[in-house]
Amino acid sequence: MHPITGSIAALLLATLAAPALAANMATCLLDKLPGTQNDVAAQAVFQVCSAEHPGGIQAVPQGDGRGMLGFKSGPECTAKKAGDTRSNRAAELIGMACRRLYDEDGPWNQYKAKP
Repeated sequence: MHPITGSIAALLLATLAAPALAANMATCLLDKLPGTQNDVAAQAVFQVCSAEHPGGIQAVPQGDGRGMLGFKSGPECTAKKAGDTRSNRAAELIGMACRRLYDEDGPWNQYKAKP
């Protein structure tokens, strides 16, 4: 095998084998929580995502997941992602993440303090 071809193959393999990091707290929760069976595991996922994304859910812009390929609303996302999740804590966290990513920025936000 040619040295350059081997280098490209090794780089491609390393890229595919590396664990993907979620873009933000909300996507981290939605990647890891669906199907969670108990509240202890749900809390552990919350701690892992919080460590990976220190800004928390507040750092995720409201409606950041909206677009052609995303869900139309927070409730639609929640129904799909939390439907098979037995843990109430996980379902609540999924709902929080879904609302943050897919609900529109509401009129109440005009009263938020500006930085």
